[in-house]
Amino acid sequence: IATFINAGTVIHGYSATFSTATLLLTMPKKLGIYPNSGTPLAITIVGAVAGTITQPTGSGSTVQGSASKLAVFHYHISEFFRIQPKGVLYVGFYGVPSTYNFNEITTLQNFSGGKIRQVGVFLNSECHAYTSADLTAINTQIVTYCDENKKPLSAIYGADVSATADLSTLTDLNTLTANKVSAVLGQDGAGQGKYLFTTVGKSITCLGACLGAVALAQVSNSIEWVGKFNVSNGTECDTPAFANGDLVSAKADSYLTAIDNLRYIFLRKYVGSAGTYFNDSHTAIIATSDYAYIENNRTIDKAKRGIYSSVLPALGSPLVLNSDGTLTDTTIAYFSSLAELNLTQMVRDADLSAFAVSIDPTQNVLSTNLLVIAVELLPIGVARSIRVNIGFVNALS
Repeated sequence: IATFINAGTVIHGYSATFSTATLLLTMPKKLGIYPNSGTPLAITIVGAVAGTITQPTGSGSTVQGSASKLAVFHYHISEFFRIQPKGVLYVGFYGVPSTYNFNEITTLQNFSGGKIRQVGVFLNSECHAYTSADLTAINTQIVTYCDENKKPLSAIYGADVSATADLSTLTDLNTLTANKVSAVLGQDGAGQGKYLFTTVGKSITCLGACLGAVALAQVSNSIEWVGKFNVSNGTECDTPAFANGDLVSAKADSYLTAIDNLRYIFLRKYVGSAGTYFNDSHTAIIATSDYAYIENNRTIDKAKRGIYSSVLPALGSPLVLNSDGTLTDTTIAYFSSLAELNLTQMVRDADLSAFAVSIDPTQNVLSTNLLVIAVELLPIGVARSIRVNIGFVNALS
């Protein structure tokens, strides 16, 4: 039997030794921690065998495998490109810090020259489990060191929740003010993501697929859009699960609503559709905020970048005044046209519904050396709910 198993090791990865009537199996490393407990293999003996067949499990010298971090990293990178094949992805691997302040986000953004629009943050699940404090820390890092330096971006966060049996007990993200970050609780339930969850023993999440969907989306698009963002290829993410291993199909609608109301992002199915979709595009802030969704933040970030790039050439330029000290119409028209340039294109691209630019001609630019331009944005709406009233009538109206 050992000879037969070893003849196929190059194919299946299993090997065996035989000594004193005992056949000892060794599992392939790709199984990670899966063989370390229980009886992962079912042994069926046909005929008579004089001896015992042993599957070592447990700890210490009998451990068969260990979790592969590289397999998880590869999974998220490949999932990103599965959803957005034309995407540009910067990848950084960093040591586990004593305290998480997520300054690696700024390091990565600075390396890119401010080109990154959204970033995925995946934490080493062996060292750090999910905590809502991470969301606040990530938001602080982005706002303080990226947004304030004209390099705005949004973050998607994935961390270990495998030990949380009831995800509805997690922190209500309505209570935070971290609109620049979203928390992902979704995970594949039958494909490679499930396999990694089994072999690693910690949450894998669907962070890579979520980051890919955001990268694929127009800034005004919600990744919830059923007609555009099916994240299943028929295998991966086709069976939606939560990052603690629970299948979405095993949960009551009330449970899914509770997680959605807490403003976490996960995968779900719809009756009559074969695909898998995100429940929404929540950020970690109260639902009534202007920045409660990823697309809200991405839209205003794009507007800020556009206005900055078009107005920057006028920095240090003259401000011509009327005899009464007010700004001339030509000065106002010039600076208004600069601010409007990229906003007009955003309207053409359906990133904005409309906008308005105004400049107060009475502002005292001589004393302050500051020109204030006011910009109002009318965003694109999102059909998060659709209600159809239907019934029989005696005659059509």
